[in-house]
Amino acid sequence: MGDRRLPARRLRELEARLEDAERQIGRLENTLRGVVRETNDVSVGGPCKCGKSLLIVRQRTVHCPQCQYRRAI
Repeated sequence: MGDRRLPARRLRELEARLEDAERQIGRLENTLRGVVRETNDVSVGGPCKCGKSLLIVRQRTVHCPQCQYRRAI
C-alpha cells in the first residue's frame, strides 16, 4: 500500500477550512436560535429524514425547508 499521509501544507489547509466551517456553523446556530426566540410560534425539531435540514415546527405542522417534507402533528 502507498503512503496515506497528507503533505503538511495540505493538512494545514484542511485544518484551516475545518476551523472556518466550524465558525460558520456556530454563527448559523446562533442566528437560528435568535430567529426562533423572535418568532413565538416557531420552533426547531430534530433532523429530517432527508438528513439535510432540521425540521421546523409551526402551528402543529413539521416542515423540512430542504426537501419540502410536511406532516401535521
